[in-house]
Amino acid sequence: MSDLKVDGITASTGTNTDLDLSGKGTGKVDIATGMKVGGTTGIPVSELRAGTDGELITWDASGNPATVAVGSSTHVLTSNGAGAAPTFQAAAAGGAWNIIGTAVASGSSSLTVTGLSSTYDTYAIALADMIPATDTVEMYMRFGDSSGVDSGASDYAWGVEKHLINTSGDSATYASEEDNADAQIQLSHHDDDVGTATGEGYGGIFYLHRPGDGTMYPTISGHAGIISLATQLIHQKIVGARMAVITLDRVNVLFSSGNITTGRLTVWGLAHA
Repeated sequence: MSDLKVDGITASTGTNTDLDLSGKGTGKVDIATGMKVGGTTGIPVSELRAGTDGELITWDASGNPATVAVGSSTHVLTSNGAGAAPTFQAAAAGGAWNIIGTAVASGSSSLTVTGLSSTYDTYAIALADMIPATDTVEMYMRFGDSSGVDSGASDYAWGVEKHLINTSGDSATYASEEDNADAQIQLSHHDDDVGTATGEGYGGIFYLHRPGDGTMYPTISGHAGIISLATQLIHQKIVGARMAVITLDRVNVLFSSGNITTGRLTVWGLAHA
């Protein structure tokens, strides 16, 4: 083996010809430590190295390679603006209706959704396919705070107006009733109990007209539809209130007797912007 000592090596033929440095056989070109490329010491590293599953590649403020840490399940990649690496964050709520919670009955004594707060000034409360385990019962709603659901004997006031259509051909009837000191808000007229026969049941949608920490009494208004006695189609208009200011964080529904065989309670917060 011999050494070639020169100050420069240039390809000898052609124009714009690459310079080929190669070892013999399986030999390699061994370049000394401290060499320069383009006037800069060291060989540029372009290797994609092993990393952690779920991480992403980025560059830091100095322009050096870096990684974005793994986020939690359902998180989305969010830009943090120029000069800052992106991060995985919980997705922002979108749309005007933002779900607070839902509860599904399966032989349940009642259904409760928590999580109401001062975030929204108005909430929507929906009841769907509510079927009682006990025949001829009434539908109730109650409110509560961090101490639990309020069921004081005279804590609620309510009024119900009904429009009954008898699908067997009899004429429609109208009626109303109210109570200013009850243990719950009644969501059905006492003449129109919810039954257990095929096709019978209760559903409705109501609006809660104040935030969880509002100064107005927690008040709802809404509409319900009842199939009763198999032949009666009933429209109910309801207004009700918890007759005290509370830091409301939950809504509870139940039948006047027995369990809820099936049904769903869902609460949304309604955005104002």
